[in-house]
Amino acid sequence: MTPEHLKKVITDFESSPFWNFIGLELRELREGYVLLALPLQKEFINVRNSVHGGIYASILDTAMGMAGRSLGYDEVATLHLNIQYLKSVMDGTVYSEAEIVHQNRSTVLIEGRLKNEDGELIGHCTGTFKLSKGEKG
Repeated sequence: MTPEHLKKVITDFESSPFWNFIGLELRELREGYVLLALPLQKEFINVRNSVHGGIYASILDTAMGMAGRSLGYDEVATLHLNIQYLKSVMDGTVYSEAEIVHQNRSTVLIEGRLKNEDGELIGHCTGTFKLSKGEKG
């Protein structure tokens, strides 16, 4: 993987309206691995007074998509997500990390983990992502 491609991945994600809307922060990116941070906002709280599960899913999906892109592909699309919600969180910052589990020519299996500020696992996800043909750089 070239440093130029990783810079492009960072630019693409950090310029995304969604990324900026929810306030994601990149902590680490290397080939096959991503760590994101999300300071929680009151707008993320649901009727149970905890962060809505859609926020969990969104930041796990974003981290895993970014990990897929870090392999050298310009287009990565989510085909399937399987999320386990393990513990609720109400405030602070959550951390979403993603690692490649398996890759073939056209898809990649990625594992995502969501942790609270104490390092406790609060969500776990696996996802299958389609890699665009001919875009490996």
